[in-house]
Amino acid sequence: MNSLRYVFFGLLLTVGSSSFSAEKKIPDMYILVAQENMVPSKLFYAMILNETRSLVGRDGERKTLPWPWTINHRGTPHFFPSRQAAYQYATNMLKEGDKQFDIGLGQVNWYWNGHRFKGLWESLEPYTNLTTSASILREHYEGKNCNKWELAVGCYHRPGQRPIDKKIARNYTLRVINIWQNI
Repeated sequence: MNSLRYVFFGLLLTVGSSSFSAEKKIPDMYILVAQENMVPSKLFYAMILNETRSLVGRDGERKTLPWPWTINHRGTPHFFPSRQAAYQYATNMLKEGDKQFDIGLGQVNWYWNGHRFKGLWESLEPYTNLTTSASILREHYEGKNCNKWELAVGCYHRPGQRPIDKKIARNYTLRVINIWQNI
């Protein structure tokens, strides 16, 4: 199964176009994870693009794709060149007692959801990170406060139910929907 995940990861890095608005195909790994977790694949991919999209250069062509080794630390995104580099950065934060960061393709918040992984290294494995992200999205959809997909997307980013939380969630959802409409 692990080798199959790496094949899907290879597809993740090779499918794309010059901008996210021109994307016409959702990479296979996102479709697989969405199906496994019963979430809409196009919406899920749009959400992940919103979380970690980065310009990736390959063969002289620039493509906008989600970047698997992204860590957002207190509002500042860091795009690492490798899984090892992202892992080392996160390890150092944990050694300092700082758990306030989002990790991987789905930008899973370590403070609230780190328990969903066996450890930091696993959280940076693309298939595992996406599966965890899709699972969180599905849980929000099945909850009483976010039981529509557009609400679940907002709750993925900001699950609180205070007026300020709902406003932040709504703005997040609008960004995701904008991406979704252009896929």
